[in-house]
Amino acid sequence: MKIEESKITEHSGSSFSITKTDGVSKIDFGGNHWIENADYYGEMFYGDCEGCTEMKALYDGVSFDNVLIGGLGLGLLPEYAKSVKNSTVVDVIENNTELIDYVDFIDSDINIIEGDIYTYNSNKKYDLIIVDLWWYENEITDQNKSDLLANWSDNLNVGGKIILPLVLLSLN
Repeated sequence: MKIEESKITEHSGSSFSITKTDGVSKIDFGGNHWIENADYYGEMFYGDCEGCTEMKALYDGVSFDNVLIGGLGLGLLPEYAKSVKNSTVVDVIENNTELIDYVDFIDSDINIIEGDIYTYNSNKKYDLIIVDLWWYENEITDQNKSDLLANWSDNLNVGGKIILPLVLLSLN
């Protein structure tokens, strides 16, 4: 599932830009860090694509009713949770104000929280916390994992998981 292209406008800002090539939007954060508005992104990161058996296994037994996502991007993961996984609650933590202001085209029931996933505190409980903050596997340190687990483990419902899809890892 991708975002309807007519909702995405080209943008040139201080922390990212949006361009369209052959009618497909691409958000570029610089340094070869970009995301294309494509169906495969949500399917792959939720383990719904053909051949995604390892990713799919991460989600075994997990409810998608209450989901927290670290990192907004173009809104592909939160939209997928809401529209395809039929999540009742979808919260997103994002620390980039410019990006939060730009992505006004996603479902209005998706709650975007301005904050840092490492330090933001909440009393809400989630079935699933997906952390999509990094571009490369080697950027995810043991300290990152430890900090995320320490900050969010009390926010999981029974059977809930914190998943880092980039490295095919559940922290608990």
